[in-house]
Amino acid sequence: MLTVAICERNSHFANGIKIIIQQLCRQFSETYHFLPLAHQDVADLVFFALDDNWSTANCYKIPQTTRHQRVILICKKQDQENLMFRPCLYMLPSIYREDEVEDVRLKLAPWIDPERRKKNTLPVPTSICHYCTTRHFNMQERELLKLMACGYSLIDAAFIMHIDENTARDKRLSIMKKLNIKSQYKLMNYIKLNLPFLLD
Repeated sequence: MLTVAICERNSHFANGIKIIIQQLCRQFSETYHFLPLAHQDVADLVFFALDDNWSTANCYKIPQTTRHQRVILICKKQDQENLMFRPCLYMLPSIYREDEVEDVRLKLAPWIDPERRKKNTLPVPTSICHYCTTRHFNMQERELLKLMACGYSLIDAAFIMHIDENTARDKRLSIMKKLNIKSQYKLMNYIKLNLPFLLD
């Protein structure tokens, strides 16, 4: 039996997902049961909608899903690019609010088909959550951090990024404020400590 939990405030969208799942389950002769949200931890399929403030929210800890559970993200198409900065979310399969019904059916079919589901339910590595440490940085700040982690001086990093030294200095100051770090020495310690995921 396939168990499903849907965490979605838009009842029309949630009902649409339910109808598609019911149709697919009939197609694959699979029994199903919709669980209340309180029991989403034991569901085979969990549909998870992003909060309005998702880009600044704390880590979603979604990677703690097991081999027997698959989390499917509900988001807008425009969110997809920003999800790259939250790999704990970006690595999840997703359906877009703008998707046509047939597109949603095609995306969900592999997770409903009992045979294919066995091959598809791999957990997201828990270690990926550490990436959320840098979730508040914009693209230029991330690039500067990465170059500093590679050992480039501020002047060299500015040259590579095609910005002037003062702009690079402002970016570094912005990074320090976001990390609540008061000195360049502490910033370099932070970079050394977090070097593996800054370079990935």
